[in-house]
Amino acid sequence: MNIEANQNYTIIADAIDQSILKKLNDYTIISHNMSLNDLEEMIYNYPSKTIVFNDILRQYEPNEKEHIIALLKERKVNFINLTSDMEEVLLTDYLIVFYQGEIAMEGQTLDVLKEEKILKRLGFALPFAIDMAKQLELYQVIDHSATNVAELVDLIWN
Repeated sequence: MNIEANQNYTIIADAIDQSILKKLNDYTIISHNMSLNDLEEMIYNYPSKTIVFNDILRQYEPNEKEHIIALLKERKVNFINLTSDMEEVLLTDYLIVFYQGEIAMEGQTLDVLKEEKILKRLGFALPFAIDMAKQLELYQVIDHSATNVAELVDLIWN
């Protein structure tokens, strides 16, 4: 697994275990829940350039996640989001999929999500907005895909 500077990643896995975490031990891994204020303070005072969130962003509301990501961008801190929440894969442009401790797929997030059959065989579902958009495209309700619910609603009403 090659982690490049100036790139944010999401990693999903069938089982998040020590073998995956060991591959990320060059970075600071945040594995415990903390308040939004504590996380903001940590980001402001963070000396490194990459943080690993070990399945903690899911505790925050969508607007709080957006705020955290904006703060990370502002402070020029990259992040790796190790998550079990498929909705969070859309937070980054690059996705790595682990299956049984090995990389099964990786690439630009939207490209990986196009491989729906492979993802389903590995035990992963598509994020809701993408799955719904695909279904609505099949029935010609909308003419192109959406990556979030707000965009999907706009497409339906227009």
